[in-house]
Amino acid sequence: MKADSSTIRIINQKSLLEAIYENDGIYKTALATLLNLSKPSVSRNVADLISMGIVEEKGEGESTKNGGRKPTMLCFNKTYRYIASLELSLKQPVCAIGDLKYNLLSLRKIDVDREVCAEEKKRVIAEAFHEMLRELEIPISKLGIIAISQPGIIGDDNKVFYAETIHHPWTNIGLKEYLQAEFDTPVMLENDVTLAAIGEMTMGFDKQIQNLIYVSCGYGVGSGIIYNGQLFEGYNRAAGELGFFLTHDGKRLEEVVGMGGLLDHINDIMVKNGCKGNLSFEDVVEKSLANDELVNQGLKEVGRVLGQALYNCCVMMDIPTVIFGGDYIRLGSALLKSIEETMQQSHFPLRPTIQKSGLREAAGIFGSFVIAKDAILQNELGL
Repeated sequence: MKADSSTIRIINQKSLLEAIYENDGIYKTALATLLNLSKPSVSRNVADLISMGIVEEKGEGESTKNGGRKPTMLCFNKTYRYIASLELSLKQPVCAIGDLKYNLLSLRKIDVDREVCAEEKKRVIAEAFHEMLRELEIPISKLGIIAISQPGIIGDDNKVFYAETIHHPWTNIGLKEYLQAEFDTPVMLENDVTLAAIGEMTMGFDKQIQNLIYVSCGYGVGSGIIYNGQLFEGYNRAAGELGFFLTHDGKRLEEVVGMGGLLDHINDIMVKNGCKGNLSFEDVVEKSLANDELVNQGLKEVGRVLGQALYNCCVMMDIPTVIFGGDYIRLGSALLKSIEETMQQSHFPLRPTIQKSGLREAAGIFGSFVIAKDAILQNELGL
């Protein structure tokens, strides 16, 4: 069936906008060549994008040998709309504001007790965004979307399908609906580790990596999977729920390698060796950086369990790279080295590698900027 003119227009404008976004400061003639479009089609569709405000004309190039009008450079308007990002976890919520070129303009950790009433939590979060926008002199009308990053499985209806009970103080308070009404702007939800995986692929130190597993370890254990440059979500959008893997004794992987299991294991080792056995995670971080023998013993043993799970994931999906993030990135080298050694013990001819996150705790924020920008532009072009 033939596509109608409006569909062709939308497709062409999407292609043009993507090309202008990736090649900031490009001429119409170059766009026509790059996209194999006629010059009249490029001119007509670019004029629409300029009138919408998404594309801007900036500067002039050299005129041709035959004279005539000098060509004008086309640039993407990164301030056409702004993005608000909200990260929810067991620790402090983090609010951020960015533009459509993923520039982080403002970041604020919010001091609010997770045990206060739902209305107080929502009020504090909304006020933080209001203050940040005022400081940046950005009117609310320029806010294109709010992206919320949180643990749990997010369903196709953009609602939380499942979250562990420990996260309910944030997942069950109607925050999405509250912010949508407060700012009169769309609000989207996404899994926190999924966003970190997108952030690493798009903004990490090696943007050529198109197949990776981003694993986050801390209070919980999860992963995000990028396959052939695309997010792999699975049938129920639950791909990457690494914490639900079964270990050899029937426990969930999260019970063994998550922060609770990690501390229990290390404290058991300490007590068995006649040492004080009530170490906190901060204590473990400090001792691991000081190469404490008993703490490193526990980290190595937990690392072997996690390494086996990650190795199996990599072999199953033929993914060569694991990027390691979350709270455990602060630990000394013993854990990561143990994971790496376990992943290298293989009869498989291809051995996956593991490396620390380049974006560290900012990975999820940049990931939310990426999906939010795509959602804004799709909405503006009527996709």
